[in-house]
Amino acid sequence: MNPAAIAFLTCLFVFSAQGLPANRSNKCKCLDGYIEHIRPQSIKAVRAVHLPNIFCPHTEIIITTTANKDKCVDPKSKLGKLILNNMNKQKKNGAVSTTTASSSTRLYTTSRL
Repeated sequence: MNPAAIAFLTCLFVFSAQGLPANRSNKCKCLDGYIEHIRPQSIKAVRAVHLPNIFCPHTEIIITTTANKDKCVDPKSKLGKLILNNMNKQKKNGAVSTTTASSSTRLYTTSRL
């Protein structure tokens, strides 16, 4: 095999390996379902809000409880809508941290509810 072909294949391999972010899996995070009820005092923080993307077609809200357990909140519930509304308000004010893994994957995180 000639050196130019080896260099081309090496570059192709490196660039294709960068297509899938290391911190994202190719499935939804909230496969076990959503919590039904939670007391507001039990919420420690909103860990992440994953918007629909190529890996998961659902909006996922993950909170951390005071027992340091991650739980999924239904985005259609009252609490889920409240979290999304607060995220949108903070986004308008520039207070939301946005991390982009690719042009079609977005992750919004907030520190408190």
